[in-house]
Amino acid sequence: MRYTIIITILLFFLSCKNRNEEIGRPDPYILTENHISEDCSAYQMHFKKGEYMFNFALSGTCKKIKAEDYIKEYSRYLSLYKDSLLVNRGYILLQYYGIDTDVSKFQESIIDITKRNFKTNISLVESGNEFFKLKVGNNNFSK
Repeated sequence: MRYTIIITILLFFLSCKNRNEEIGRPDPYILTENHISEDCSAYQMHFKKGEYMFNFALSGTCKKIKAEDYIKEYSRYLSLYKDSLLVNRGYILLQYYGIDTDVSKFQESIIDITKRNFKTNISLVESGNEFFKLKVGNNNFSK
């Protein structure tokens, strides 16, 4: 019995000593969130390095959100944070769901807002169900 307790304590101690290189490192992104409606929030992850500038997405059930609400929040976010983005050329990933709208007009609005804020070329590089990816600037980075 005594050996069982000692072995259990030893195994517990050794498992706690497991080295994880990621523990204690700061996250490679800054997370912000804003409530758009009673059942939906917009969250943003803007990255400190890499080819992605930020991810703009929804969380919650988002049953009452409209395209105008998303566009308004995206515009507000860019107005507040565009100067603090550490990566100012690259990709922007926009995720949306539950928004019943004409997708091409929705994407056009987002592209216009992005172009106005960054004053550079903006291109749609990928689009799928409930997401699309924009390229900001004409730097040569892979797709």
